[in-house]
Amino acid sequence: MDQRLGSYFRVSMSSSAMNESRLHEKSVEELRKLLSDKDAYESYLHSIEEVKQLDTLRNDLRKSNVNLARHNLGKESEMAELRNQCMIIRTTELATAQEKFSDAQRREKEILARSSPASILNKLQEAANAADDESESLHHKLLSGELEFPEFLQKYRQQRVLYHRRTLLRLAALAG
Repeated sequence: MDQRLGSYFRVSMSSSAMNESRLHEKSVEELRKLLSDKDAYESYLHSIEEVKQLDTLRNDLRKSNVNLARHNLGKESEMAELRNQCMIIRTTELATAQEKFSDAQRREKEILARSSPASILNKLQEAANAADDESESLHHKLLSGELEFPEFLQKYRQQRVLYHRRTLLRLAALAG
């Protein structure tokens, strides 16, 4: 259609002189009628070959647009289906991502709870108590004869040093 439009404009220049001569052939009365009577003017205008070509071109363009519109409307259900599929995929991926995010948040809270200052101080106290209990157990074994004194002395001393270290660390942390 673009080709037809280009050829129209090339022909139009040469034929405008011909249209002008057609107007010169009209009598004054015919010219007045063209100026005053809308129907006569329309009839004359649409009798010009270039205008006929433009009308044909316009009608072809309209038909082409209507066909394109029908074609596009025919694709509407396909587009709606694709939109639904995208929404399902997005929703599924979102749910998975939210689940992973919730798990990560839960793990973070657990880690933070285990490594909080209060938790560490409690673990240090529990470890000091365990060392104290172990030294008491060693003392009972010595008294019952299960351990010899040199072995008792070495193990007992290790447990007491461990107990006092942990207790001092805890007290320093509480004071600081």
